[in-house]
Order: sequence, then C-alpha cells, then structure tokens
Amino acid sequence: MKPKDKLNDQLFYRSIELDRKVDKETRSIDVSFSSEEPYMRPWLGKEILLHGDKNIDLSRLKKMGSALLNHNPDVIVGRLTNVRLEDKKGKATIIFDDDEDGNKALNKVKSGSLKGMSVGYTVNKFREVMEKEEFEGIKGPAMVAISWTPYEASLTPIGADSTVGVGRELTRSLEGIEIEKSDFNTKEENEMDEKDVKKMITEAFEKMPEQIRALIPEVVAQVRTTLTEEAKPKMAVSVEKLQELLGRGKAISETAEVTVSRMAIVEGKNEQEITSYLLDEATKPDAEHKGEVPPFKKGEGNEFARVTSFKQVEDDAFFKGLTESHDLPLQ
Repeated sequence: MKPKDKLNDQLFYRSIELDRKVDKETRSIDVSFSSEEPYMRPWLGKEILLHGDKNIDLSRLKKMGSALLNHNPDVIVGRLTNVRLEDKKGKATIIFDDDEDGNKALNKVKSGSLKGMSVGYTVNKFREVMEKEEFEGIKGPAMVAISWTPYEASLTPIGADSTVGVGRELTRSLEGIEIEKSDFNTKEENEMDEKDVKKMITEAFEKMPEQIRALIPEVVAQVRTTLTEEAKPKMAVSVEKLQELLGRGKAISETAEVTVSRMAIVEGKNEQEITSYLLDEATKPDAEHKGEVPPFKKGEGNEFARVTSFKQVEDDAFFKGLTESHDLPLQ
C-alpha cells in the first residue's frame, strides 16, 4: 500500500453539492459523491468520469470506505454503506459516528456549514477524444476516464457548483496513467481553414502580456528576413568555375555572358545546366562569336575539323556533311 502522503499527492478530487436530508433516527444521509459532469482542468482540458460497471471500481469504498472531513484521513466522521452506481452517479450512505468528530460533522451538515461532498480518486486509464469526434455520447475534445477508482469520500465546507469540480485542481499530473489514443485524427477532419487559423492567432495574441506583444513586430520582421534569405537560390558552382563559365559565355556573346551570371547567381543553376545552355547557344546558326575563328583552308590538315560557326561552311559542304559525318568537310 502507498504511503498516506504519497497517495494523497496522486489523487484527483471532485466535489458535488450535498443534499442535507439527514435521517435523525439512523444519523445517516444519502450522498452522491461523483457524476459524469465535465470539469475543465487547465493542464488537461475537459475531464469526464464514465460511470459504467466496467469503468468504476467501487471495491475499495465498499470494503474500507470511511467518510472523512476535508480529505483528512485523521478525521473520520462516519462510515460509508450502500456504495453503489445509480443514474450514472456514484452514491453511498454516510452513517455518522457517535463521537466528537461525528457529532460535530452531523451538526454542521444540519446547519448548512458543510455543503459539499468530495471524492478522492485515481485514474487508471483515460480515453482521449479528439475534436469533432464522439465517444460514448461524449463530444470531444475531452479526456474521458474509462477506468478509475474512488479511494475516499469527504464532507467539505466549500460550496460546490452543480458539477464535480471543487478541489480537483489539486491533482498534480498524468504520471502513471495509461492514455488510449484516438485514431480519429485525420487530415480531413482536423484541417483548419484560414478563418480558423486567424481566430486562433487572434485569441492567442489577446492573452499575451503587454511586454510580449511589444516584441511581436520585431520577431515578425526577423522571421520575414530569415524566410526571404532561405528562399534565395544558393550558388551551386564555385567562384572559380563561375569565372570559367563566364569566359565561355563571353566568347559566344554578351547576352550569353549575362545569362550565365543570372543562372549561377540568381537562379542557383549547377554547372551541368549552365554548360548545357552554353552548348545550345554555341551551336545556334546565328551565334555571334566574339573570339576570332581562323579561316579553314583545304589541304592544311583540317578538312574534318569541328565546325564552331555555320558561317564558315559553304552550302555544298554543309549538306554533304549531314549525310556523311558530324564533321563537315571544308571546301
């Protein structure tokens, strides 16, 4: 068994308004100690306890149940009997002890000083219900306790709301609790449109402290700068290779030189892409080479030299070369 203080640190707490119909003869009162009413925990979201036979384990309360005052295990005011599930609520009968603590608690219930009934419990398993999903008649988003155990029931002086919420903020964490995940989280069901995104951003902005709001324009500007820099193409060729490619482009034309510069620096093209462009430009019929090409003369060992400009080739040689070879014989 867990040490008393350790157990109390791990308990969830719920309170419900007490119906003060006391049976004077038996010194007893029927109470509801839990229900399926939701409670919004800041760190968990909407929490709901299912009250089915398979969901709640009443064995501890039935076997060892005592009524406490303010969850203090040292102040027992009576015993719990007839622990049961009824109308989706946890119910029991408190029979007050005929001693100082019991009589004091009984009188305070009669006078209205004690108005609440609270239960301390542990959750063994939660079922996560997603937004737009429905589980056991419960619409998400919600965390539904599908397996839980009440440990003790207490009378409390705190006026509860109509739910089961007073004191539940004492719960520390979800450590050790099994959480059953939903497979409902599909892109179609959870995709937010532009209006939803703007609403979410607006709501988040309104909750921000003033000093944080003041930093937003600077942060936005920095993000935009970063995104702009990220979007810029990066040079895919070295400076040395770029100089070589620019020289090759210049030999073809001024336009080719400028285009090479744009492809490398602005568009981020690689060497293969730029070289392919230069080859296309160099073999165009109207390519204007700036470099001087020496005249080709028959008999000087260059009859089958590679042609770099179609302006150097006479018509007969050009058509003959198409049928015989890629190397055009010169006249």
